[in-house]
Amino acid sequence: MPNLLFPLLLLSSFLMQNSNRLYDFTPDSTDEWEVEDDVVMGGQSEGHFTVTDDGHGRFYGHVSLANDGGFSSIERVLEGDADVSGEKAFTVRLKGDGKSYTLRVQSKRDQEFMHEATFPTSGEWQTVTIPFGIMEAKHHGEPVDVPEFDGGPVHKLQFMIGNGKEQDFVVLLDWIGVASR
Repeated sequence: MPNLLFPLLLLSSFLMQNSNRLYDFTPDSTDEWEVEDDVVMGGQSEGHFTVTDDGHGRFYGHVSLANDGGFSSIERVLEGDADVSGEKAFTVRLKGDGKSYTLRVQSKRDQEFMHEATFPTSGEWQTVTIPFGIMEAKHHGEPVDVPEFDGGPVHKLQFMIGNGKEQDFVVLLDWIGVASR
């Protein structure tokens, strides 16, 4: 999937002009995002979330493969589901560390799967565009046979790293949005 997303990154500046924000990271964001690591399943990864003095979310830590682990994530339930009907893609403004990350969305509170897409980061500030049509439905990493995400409600946002590698990571997050093109 990352190979499909790389050419889409070239469209980012155009799509950014048509982007609506779902979430802006601010100095008050610290308590709004919850870390969820693989320790919920016996793993030993350790992620952290803070906010920088200039208001960027900073997600960092270490992914461990011990005990069948291998991921770290931050998540936030939106206050009142966001309606992204009529939109075509998610956008994320971030400064990664050259590693690949995954954006996941859950439409409904009781839904047991999330739609997700993994994308590379460049090490510089960039706006990544993730068309709804390339997001895959998964439950605990396994594909789920449901319709593709095509807009509608967004109940939860999750941002994660889980590349099958033991590694340290750090990414700065500015905002998460949606785009109409």
